[in-house]
Amino acid sequence: MADYGPFTLYTGWILADTSHVDRAYANIKAGIIDGRYTPGAPLSEPVLAASHGMSRTPIREGLSRLWQEGYLDRVPGRGYFVARVTVQSINDIFDVRRLLEGAAAARAAELATPEDLQQLRELAQLPSSTDYREAEAANALFHLSIARAARNTLATELVERCLAQIDRFLSLGISPAQFQTGASQAHLLIVDAITQHDSAAARRLMEAHLDCGSVRMKEALLRGEILGVGVK
Repeated sequence: MADYGPFTLYTGWILADTSHVDRAYANIKAGIIDGRYTPGAPLSEPVLAASHGMSRTPIREGLSRLWQEGYLDRVPGRGYFVARVTVQSINDIFDVRRLLEGAAAARAAELATPEDLQQLRELAQLPSSTDYREAEAANALFHLSIARAARNTLATELVERCLAQIDRFLSLGISPAQFQTGASQAHLLIVDAITQHDSAAARRLMEAHLDCGSVRMKEALLRGEILGVGVK
């Protein structure tokens, strides 16, 4: 897998010194994002505890956190199930990204340093790859770098969470090629606006870029390319 500097794929974000709850949460989340736990599948506390070599308590806490973040559905008396992908879930993620990343691009146009601009221009051009994980990691790095250039730690964390959900959607069968088409050019236009300190243009271009991604993902869902589709 390609090296993307300080950022890694979400499945690699498990640190040795985290607590049992954090490890349970991270391990299960990684399984959901990379498609090992498929949409609609039940997640059993005893089975997860045995497979991850820990007690049921941290597993239970980890499942609760993932439910709160929208990765799981909880059915009273039956437990947790991996959340299905719906048009509404795609709308929700992209609506939040539009608000956060549009504002971040506008702010980056005011605050980005020459070093930030050089990095953004280098990251704007996505690699040509049929491996969705490599393509998505490069794309995530670009978007997170804009949030970082805006000097907003909370926004960066929230964008990171949204990107993890996008990674999950892509792992369920969407071809990355349709999202790579035009993405590098859109990224370069955003960087140009940030370089020119044009906050309004940076916001507008980022929002248009994300709107395009939202439409393409919903079209893929309606074509049946995403496994585990819901009915909403």
